[in-house]
Amino acid sequence: MLQVVEPALPRLHQRHPLELDCGDWWLSYVDLEQLQELLLLHNLNLVALRSVEPRTIVAGAALGIMTQPQTPMPPAQQQPPQPPQDQQDKQDKAYLYEGCLRSGDCLEHGATVVVLGDVNPGARIRAAGDVIVWGRLRGMAHAGSQGNTAARIAALQLQPQQVRIASITALGPGDHAPPGQPEQAVQRNGQIVIEAAKLLRRPMPKMKSPVLVAK
Repeated sequence: MLQVVEPALPRLHQRHPLELDCGDWWLSYVDLEQLQELLLLHNLNLVALRSVEPRTIVAGAALGIMTQPQTPMPPAQQQPPQPPQDQQDKQDKAYLYEGCLRSGDCLEHGATVVVLGDVNPGARIRAAGDVIVWGRLRGMAHAGSQGNTAARIAALQLQPQQVRIASITALGPGDHAPPGQPEQAVQRNGQIVIEAAKLLRRPMPKMKSPVLVAK
């Protein structure tokens, strides 16, 4: 990421607010934090971020960057939908829900679920993959509902009534992280553990590079 952006920095005006268009790149919390540090060395300020990748949006929001989720552009020629090759392909396709879930609401999907909003007490999420909440998770969440023990439940504020990963269930933690520190629930040695969220980077596919735009 830094190797892509750094050559363009001398052409940008110092102290100019910048907007980063990430396209469909997955940039982690650490990636964006390192980018912010690099920009500050050049007297540049990253104020906004656009992306079609929900996990990049979550990482940016955790850093306090103004974020704008985008919808991928449709292909020029629509192809008939093809069934997934296997269950992993299915779980790689995240479902994005924009809005708050209120008491009595139930969101269920056979993939990773990303919620751009709060999940209030009494609301439930059930996903075959991960559950990622860009907001406060105060309801109930079940990740890895089809037996995926590597699934996780992550939120900007993790305050759930109950979390479940595969077949393991636990009540929400009594202590909460300070504001700005996202947390995640993972299954380890047959138990659910709460820890700082680790938004790690996957290998970068061949696609259009992120673009820095002066606002």
